[in-house]
Amino acid sequence: MISTPELRGLSLARQADANALHQGGRYDAAIYLCGYAVELALKARICENLGWLEFPATNSEFHNYRSLQTHDLNVLLDFSGIHNRVRFGYQESWKVVEKWAHNWRYLPAGSTSQGGCYQMLDAAALLLGVI
Repeated sequence: MISTPELRGLSLARQADANALHQGGRYDAAIYLCGYAVELALKARICENLGWLEFPATNSEFHNYRSLQTHDLNVLLDFSGIHNRVRFGYQESWKVVEKWAHNWRYLPAGSTSQGGCYQMLDAAALLLGVI
């Protein structure tokens, strides 16, 4: 299990990593970490919404919670308790971030433009402030 404060801390660390990668021109890795930061923040929010102190982290811990064993940001948002607030109040930012997929870690170098990366960084930063 991973504690809610650990999830929040990891989310902030991945956001900082994404910003550093962006500054270094490593746009593909930066957008991957942006999405990962949002995923971690949503998992922390789910814990808060459900009154849990920890989120499952291993296959055995997910035994009764298979629907939460996902990287799909839309599914995680649905369990977060703030889905309407995000989808309707931050619609443009969510449209950018919801396209993220965990397999973006396999993007070939040069797949993402500087502008696309900046758009993802900006949208993720706004949403992380809400989540």
